[in-house]
Amino acid sequence: MVNIECVPISTYCYATGETVDAINKRIQRGVWLDGVHVLKVEGVKERWIDLNEVAKWARKNSIANCPEALQ
Repeated sequence: MVNIECVPISTYCYATGETVDAINKRIQRGVWLDGVHVLKVEGVKERWIDLNEVAKWARKNSIANCPEALQ
Protein backbone atom coordinates (compact mmCIF):
# COMPACT_ATOMS: atom_id res chain seq x y z
CA MET A 1 0.00 0.00 0.00
CA VAL A 2 1.22 3.47 -0.87
CA ASN A 3 1.02 6.17 1.78
CA ILE A 4 0.47 9.49 0.02
CA GLU A 5 0.78 12.51 2.30
CA CYS A 6 0.67 15.34 -0.25
CA VAL A 7 -0.91 15.67 -3.69
CA PRO A 8 -1.07 18.40 -6.33
CA ILE A 9 -4.14 20.61 -5.94
CA SER A 10 -5.54 19.32 -9.26
CA THR A 11 -5.41 15.73 -7.97
CA TYR A 12 -7.04 16.75 -4.69
CA CYS A 13 -9.85 18.55 -6.53
CA TYR A 14 -10.40 15.60 -8.86
CA ALA A 15 -10.54 13.12 -5.98
CA THR A 16 -12.78 15.19 -3.69
CA GLY A 17 -14.93 17.12 -6.14
CA GLU A 18 -13.91 20.40 -4.50
CA THR A 19 -12.88 23.38 -6.61
CA VAL A 20 -9.69 25.41 -6.56
CA ASP A 21 -11.92 28.42 -5.85
CA ALA A 22 -13.29 26.75 -2.70
CA ILE A 23 -9.74 26.04 -1.52
CA ASN A 24 -8.67 29.63 -2.25
CA LYS A 25 -11.62 30.92 -0.21
CA ARG A 26 -10.59 28.74 2.75
CA ILE A 27 -7.09 30.20 2.53
CA GLN A 28 -8.42 33.79 2.26
CA ARG A 29 -10.65 33.28 5.31
CA GLY A 30 -7.77 31.74 7.28
CA VAL A 31 -9.48 28.36 7.56
CA TRP A 32 -6.58 26.67 5.76
CA LEU A 33 -3.04 28.01 6.08
CA ASP A 34 -0.29 28.29 3.50
CA GLY A 35 2.59 26.13 4.66
CA VAL A 36 0.26 23.88 6.65
CA HIS A 37 -2.69 22.71 4.55
CA VAL A 38 -1.45 24.14 1.25
CA LEU A 39 2.19 23.91 0.22
CA LYS A 40 4.16 25.83 -2.37
CA VAL A 41 6.92 23.57 -3.67
CA GLU A 42 10.03 25.20 -5.09
CA GLY A 43 10.24 24.80 -8.86
CA VAL A 44 6.61 23.65 -9.16
CA LYS A 45 3.85 25.99 -10.35
CA GLU A 46 0.99 23.98 -8.87
CA ARG A 47 0.33 24.14 -5.13
CA TRP A 48 0.13 20.90 -3.16
CA ILE A 49 -2.36 19.81 -0.51
CA ASP A 50 -1.14 18.14 2.69
CA LEU A 51 -3.69 15.36 3.17
CA ASN A 52 -2.67 14.71 6.78
CA GLU A 53 -3.31 18.33 7.76
CA VAL A 54 -6.60 18.40 5.86
CA ALA A 55 -7.69 15.22 7.67
CA LYS A 56 -6.80 16.81 11.04
CA TRP A 57 -8.79 19.92 10.08
CA ALA A 58 -11.80 17.83 9.02
CA ARG A 59 -11.77 15.80 12.24
CA LYS A 60 -11.34 18.89 14.41
CA ASN A 61 -14.25 20.64 12.68
CA SER A 62 -16.56 17.65 12.29
CA ILE A 63 -20.14 17.94 13.53
CA ALA A 64 -19.37 15.39 16.26
CA ASN A 65 -16.83 17.87 17.68
CA CYS A 66 -19.15 20.88 17.28
CA PRO A 67 -22.32 20.16 19.31
CA GLU A 68 -23.66 23.65 18.58
CA ALA A 69 -23.86 22.68 14.89
CA LEU A 70 -26.41 20.00 15.77
CA GLN A 71 -28.88 22.50 17.21
